[in-house]
Amino acid sequence: MLFLQSLFWVTVAAGAYFDGFHSSSSSSSEEHTHRHRKRPNYPHKPRPPRPPVPAPTPPPQCPSDWMTSIRPQGTWCIKVFYEPTTSYTAQARCQAQGAVLTGLQDANERMMVANAGRALNNQYNGGNFAQLWIDGKRKPQCPNKPSCAQYDTFQWTDGHTTGIAGFYWPGPEPNAFFVAKWGVQSCIIMHLSRADGQGAGFGYHHGDLDDEYCQQTNKLYACGKIAA
Repeated sequence: MLFLQSLFWVTVAAGAYFDGFHSSSSSSSEEHTHRHRKRPNYPHKPRPPRPPVPAPTPPPQCPSDWMTSIRPQGTWCIKVFYEPTTSYTAQARCQAQGAVLTGLQDANERMMVANAGRALNNQYNGGNFAQLWIDGKRKPQCPNKPSCAQYDTFQWTDGHTTGIAGFYWPGPEPNAFFVAKWGVQSCIIMHLSRADGQGAGFGYHHGDLDDEYCQQTNKLYACGKIAA
């Protein structure tokens, strides 16, 4: 009887052991299967669009009916007008165009303005020679000819022109003539001839500069402004 009871409990224990082993093995197999399960195939989301690239800023340009001068300090626009007037009125006319009387940056610019003035004077049948107002004022410390050197007598006042390369004073100019009603010659004109090979009047050549009474009337003027 004791032997049968012992055999019974051995059988029960063995059954419990194998049942636990089967349960553990089954659980391990399920975990292994779950660990290698494929990820769901979600739909692919497109990338957000890139922000638009801003268009490059166009370079400054002059109006189509103005001349363009590429200066070291920036693009400068110049236009010559035909209207007999004083330097003061010429400056006011330029300001009405959003400009000022123009200085001359160098010799090339000086001759560009001279040739434009010549063409306009011929267009208006202005005669064999003419004078054209440009920027430039006599320095206060140079009231007469002996007081300053030739190329240190005048200065540009247009706020853009620099240096002295645009000045060209022939012979004794600037000679600082003086009359009581107007004072000393404190503004600048450019002499123009009708054609190449012809004089510009009063013994001057095409493109020569001359100091002049600001109150005097001359036929043309040249305006300048920064390109926009």
